[in-house]
Amino acid sequence: MTTVVPRASDTGASVDRPPRPLTLPLAGAVVVSAGLSFVSIGRGSFDLDESVSVTLARASWHSFSHTILHREANMSFFYLLLRGWILLGHSEAVVRTFSVLAAAVAVAAIMVVARQLFDRKTAVIAGVLLAVDPLIVVFAQDARGYALSLLLVTASSALFARAVTGDSSWGTWAAYAVVSVLATYTNFWVALVLVGHAASLAFLPPGTAPWRRYLPTAVVLGALLVPLALLIRTAYEGGVNWAAGSSAGKVFTKVRTALPHAVIDVAVLGVVVVLVALVIVVRRQPRASVVMTQWPVMFALCWMVVPFIIVIALSLTYEPVLVLRYLGICFPPFVMLVGYGLSRLSNANVARLALAGLVVVSGVGLALWYRKGAPEDFRGAVAAVAAAARPGDGVVVFAPYNRIPVEWYMADHPSAEARLVPLFPAGPWDTDALRYDTSIDTTATGIAADVAGYHRVWLILSAQNLYPAQDRALRAGLRSAGLVAGATRTFPGVEVVEYSGAVSRGVSP
Repeated sequence: MTTVVPRASDTGASVDRPPRPLTLPLAGAVVVSAGLSFVSIGRGSFDLDESVSVTLARASWHSFSHTILHREANMSFFYLLLRGWILLGHSEAVVRTFSVLAAAVAVAAIMVVARQLFDRKTAVIAGVLLAVDPLIVVFAQDARGYALSLLLVTASSALFARAVTGDSSWGTWAAYAVVSVLATYTNFWVALVLVGHAASLAFLPPGTAPWRRYLPTAVVLGALLVPLALLIRTAYEGGVNWAAGSSAGKVFTKVRTALPHAVIDVAVLGVVVVLVALVIVVRRQPRASVVMTQWPVMFALCWMVVPFIIVIALSLTYEPVLVLRYLGICFPPFVMLVGYGLSRLSNANVARLALAGLVVVSGVGLALWYRKGAPEDFRGAVAAVAAAARPGDGVVVFAPYNRIPVEWYMADHPSAEARLVPLFPAGPWDTDALRYDTSIDTTATGIAADVAGYHRVWLILSAQNLYPAQDRALRAGLRSAGLVAGATRTFPGVEVVEYSGAVSRGVSP
């Protein structure tokens, strides 16, 4: 079965000349993307999330599977691949190179999709914009699954578009299902992009939607994603709703506090009903064929907009779940639409000027990113404590899960490990750090008991404080134990505070 839907550029386009190859601009975009991503790639230390990635990659299979099943189901496919990649080395540069390669291939994939849906000019513009875009570099320099999910969601979208616009064979739909499942196991929010794919079918010309192929494929997809949904639910029930502490989460929390939940639910339901009604009305209009012949544009819009609509609706009616970096998977269609718009400008000079302006803006963003560096410098903080520590000193880490990056970098200072005693969260060095990837109670009484009898305690504190009440309890516990805050050293995203007191443990201060 073959369904033919015209590309957005086909209406009125000339068919006299064969299409020019995309090989040279594609290769150039890939090289530029990889080159920019390698700049200062190993300068910054692993942040908290990256340290979870590398710790999982080096963990035993028992610890790995337990953590995936109970805490880190999202990005599980990325973690699995990283276990093989990290055999090449565990430095920041080597580990992040995996994401660099994924991001570079994602740029190529996006250009292929843009060529498939629109035309060569759109593909070239999209490639230029993506190759220099700061978001791509941020994903490429992050030992997380964002670059891989960007690649896989683009490949999934390419297969979907191919199945709809040309080759609707079972093989294409099977490939779409496999890639979509892998993408979703890399970033759970890809499931919302799949909803966007389905929504785009409403904008096909009547009688052209490949329902006989799509519906069985959707059933298979749903069955394969049930285990991930159960894992996410289990992991969430055992964890903390940290998304509510983000900037976006605080906004949604204020709205949910200010308005009755029933009012919010009715409002969201009303918006959904209006959107569905608009689609139905548009399809029944005599001029609906104008929209239907622009299915590639509607497909890109659905890919870009539908996930945001669903996340915002969930954040309002359920609880805050909006995390912008998870929705980076909605960026490729945005760039394609920008490229399509620029390629359709009647004045070529204006188009070139606009493209140059966007490239300059991206260049400024890249310069700021290179200057800022890593968001959390646990490597520098741990090195400072290791250099200043004396035998019998204690270490307190807050939030407790920051013990994971502290543990990772403390392994580079074996003599300091012998001198320092981890007091909170408790447990000797060089054990399974993933056990701290959970909720650990922080009370003033408990902290005071943990540090009792220690003359000097080093507090390694994350500057991103999502739990102010527990922070206050920790400091109250240190004061209750007779310890007074002294010198503070500040690193990007991390602080080191030296606490000391009059109590001696038989070790000279």
